[in-house]
Amino acid sequence: MTEHKLTRDAIVDTAIALADTEGIDALSMRRIADRLGVGAMSLYRHVANKDELLAAMTDEVSRLNPYPDPTGRDWTWRDRVRIAAEIDWALYQHHPWVILAFATPRYSFGPAGLACLAWLVEGFRELDVTPREAMQMSFSVWNYISGATLPQISQALMTRKGIEPDTNNGLRALLDGSPMWTPPPALADLEGAGVSELTSEELLYAGLTTLCDGFEARVRARAPLFTPDTPA
Repeated sequence: MTEHKLTRDAIVDTAIALADTEGIDALSMRRIADRLGVGAMSLYRHVANKDELLAAMTDEVSRLNPYPDPTGRDWTWRDRVRIAAEIDWALYQHHPWVILAFATPRYSFGPAGLACLAWLVEGFRELDVTPREAMQMSFSVWNYISGATLPQISQALMTRKGIEPDTNNGLRALLDGSPMWTPPPALADLEGAGVSELTSEELLYAGLTTLCDGFEARVRARAPLFTPDTPA
C-alpha cells in the first residue's frame, strides 16, 4: 500500500489482525506499518497514538459483532442476557485480546460499545428498574461473562506463546480423590466428589441463570439491587 492510499480503516483492520494472531503485546506502530508496507510515521497522520488505536480497534470489533436487532422478536430480558453471552463468548474466542481491552473503561465505550450497553439496558428495563439500575445489571452480566471466559482465553494465549499449561491443579486433584495436600476443613468433604462434567460454556450459562434469578428475586422483594456506594 502506498502512503497516499493509507486510511484509518486500513490501519485499524491491520492492527486487529495483528492482535488476533500475535496478541496485544505484539502491537506496535512499526509492526503495523511493516504489514501495510508504509513508513511508521505515516500512521500518525491517521491515528494520534497507540491509545487511540486501541480504542478504535475495540469499537470496530464491537461494531462487527453487534447484538441483534430486537424488532419483531418476542425476546424477554433473560433472552437478551443469553444472546449477549453467546455473542461475547464467540467474540472472545475469535479476538482473545479484546477481553483485556474491554476491561479498560477507556476502550469499552465508543459508539458501538454504547449501542451494546443500550441493548442490554433496554431489556432490563422490563423489570421496572431505573435506567441506572439497568445499567449496573448490564455491567454485572458483562463482568460475569468475561470472568467466566477468562480462564479459557488465558490458556489459549499461553498456548500461543508455546506454553502448554498442565490442566491438573490442587482443586482438580482434590475432586479426583488424590489431593496434593491436606485440604482445608471447609473443603474436606469435596475429596473424591468428582470434577464437573459441564463444559466451560455450559458453566457460563448456569452461572448467568443464577445471576438473573438473583436480579428477579430482589426486584420482586423491592430490595435495593445495589448499595449507594456501588461503583457506576
